[in-house]
Amino acid sequence: MPPTPSLSPSPALAAAKQTDRSLSRAEAVRFLQRTTFGPTPEEASELGRIGIDAWLDRQLATQPDRTHLARRIDNGSTLPSIWQTYLSATDQLRKRFAYALSQIFVASEIVVGNERIADFADVLEANCFGTYRNLLERITRSQAMGQYLTYERNQRADEYRGTVPDENYAREIMQLFSIGLWELNADGTRRLDSGGNPIPTYDTDDIIGLARVFTGFEMPYGPLTVFAKPMRTDGGFTREWHEKGEKRFLGATIAADPNRTLDQSVDLALDVIAAHPNVGPFLGRQLIQRLVTSNPTPAYVARVSAVFDDDGGGTRGNLAAVLRAIVTDPEATEPDPPATAGKIREPVLRFTAIARALRVSCTAEPWPLFSLADRATAIGQQPYEATSVFNFYRPGYVPPRTAIGDAGLVAPELQITDETTTIGWINFLQGFLMQPPQSGNARIELDIGDLLALAPDLTVTRAQAEAIVDEVAARLCPFGLDRRARDRIVEAVEGVANPDLAPGDTRNRDQLLRERVMGTVLLVAATTDFINDR
Repeated sequence: MPPTPSLSPSPALAAAKQTDRSLSRAEAVRFLQRTTFGPTPEEASELGRIGIDAWLDRQLATQPDRTHLARRIDNGSTLPSIWQTYLSATDQLRKRFAYALSQIFVASEIVVGNERIADFADVLEANCFGTYRNLLERITRSQAMGQYLTYERNQRADEYRGTVPDENYAREIMQLFSIGLWELNADGTRRLDSGGNPIPTYDTDDIIGLARVFTGFEMPYGPLTVFAKPMRTDGGFTREWHEKGEKRFLGATIAADPNRTLDQSVDLALDVIAAHPNVGPFLGRQLIQRLVTSNPTPAYVARVSAVFDDDGGGTRGNLAAVLRAIVTDPEATEPDPPATAGKIREPVLRFTAIARALRVSCTAEPWPLFSLADRATAIGQQPYEATSVFNFYRPGYVPPRTAIGDAGLVAPELQITDETTTIGWINFLQGFLMQPPQSGNARIELDIGDLLALAPDLTVTRAQAEAIVDEVAARLCPFGLDRRARDRIVEAVEGVANPDLAPGDTRNRDQLLRERVMGTVLLVAATTDFINDR
């Protein structure tokens, strides 16, 4: 695994860096909901004790215990490994940041299959704390991206046959993975020409020139372990079909050279892209959106962009430093954020936050969790199964005919939210809470013993109902519940019917007590206080 670059303090990073102080429970839950797949009660307590800086240092040093591809080889599917690690792995920061990156650098199992997507997930997790330049190269050379964006076995132009190189990756690496469509200021706002118009970052000639770089890649062949290897750049296809002529793009020129190798062309091209001034604000803003808030201020973007440009030790694109700057920025940690702060909690993060708050575990591998992409019967979203290279939703999505749009704001996650997904989410969650999935010896388990102990009898008092509701809310809603919502949920918990039980009949009694707790979780999970991640 590549070493993490130095995190020497820079003025921008130092401004964002927290002091090593203890945190309240609410502060800890809020921070961990952005930097993990949701805190367990014990993790929130530990963060509160040691502080943000120490926790980040510890997590940045934590390595994955096993690769997704290794689990795929053993168990025959990638998706259970994804869910297992999101729900139980100790390297939560790595997993959470790689997931955010997977929504920018998109490849989908729908197209490439689960072996290559397992390796792609491993590539993101192995390189997400290194430099942007290194990550971009690993992604470019990955089998999953080569297949997904159709540049594997891409051929140089052939005048006799009238063919030209596939331009798919050349377009998307600029539009989506690095610089975007418009030239940006350091704060993420668009640069304007003398006429007040935005300035395009590239044109058709740039796409054509860059496409000539990505010619000659081919897949390696062999047993399943071969999926962990990058695409080949040394085979006969490469030597015959890589373009050795001149390549012009983004103001740079790779001179024609009959001895130019594909590796050399790729290195030169990625150096040009990674050095572009747009990368910091373009990538930084999207990462802020994925981790903290849909509508960061220009000042927030500028602070993160400054850390991308220089981590304080002279390194450009230090992603670990960028991550630290994002999650410790004053706008991320302010105790009373404005109404425009935060973001809609996407389905994946809703599910994992609830499961981890209930100390989810499984009795055996593989975990019996597969695709949850069905919009009517599941959560409507599955990691690494986006239906297009533009992710599940676009970063600039504006819900039509809403106050959000009227205010000039965006709400990306609402692009996959509608009546069907809203009902499907609640129905799925109810089934998951009351009958967690199982397959053979593998059974999902939720540890709610401490919640059951808050009201151990069939008859529940008002104080006990409030204790259950407040404890569930403390784990899921760091800003608490709206008073009216809290009162209604407490009343619902109080109103759970007490059945007539035969003497010694503990089965129905235990079921009722469990339903009371899980019903509380379900009701809290349906509130805007949980759905709106502030």
